[in-house]
Amino acid sequence: MTTYTENTRRTSAGWPMFAALGAGVALVLAAVGTFWDAAGNDTNDQGIREFLVVAGIVVVATAVVFGLVVRTAGQGNSGRRALILAVLGVLSIVVFWSGLPSVLAFGAVGCALAAPGGPSTMGKVSMGLAGLTVAFAVVAALFG
Repeated sequence: MTTYTENTRRTSAGWPMFAALGAGVALVLAAVGTFWDAAGNDTNDQGIREFLVVAGIVVVATAVVFGLVVRTAGQGNSGRRALILAVLGVLSIVVFWSGLPSVLAFGAVGCALAAPGGPSTMGKVSMGLAGLTVAFAVVAALFG
């Protein structure tokens, strides 16, 4: 006789997509902030070096956030994880040039969507904060 047990462990199946989106948006915003001058009064002789440093920060942050937090969010506390990442994303606007806001915001969305049965109230709040974080990061990259 064969018996089947239900596996209660869940993983956030879409986390690689959110990791790619978070890193991609962060790198695009870093490139815009480094190489494009909206005011036309800035010369950036060391742009490549600065961009490569930020790219390194983005890669490490993406690996940590998505490898340690988002990938296992479906196993429990996904709403709490999402809220913590979203708040950290909002706080990281202070250092918007680091690329962290976008990585943390997409990590928050990935955690929120990993909840069994859909996003909780904390997850929905986290997704709203994540949207605001990305919007502020775009404005900061363009005009900051």
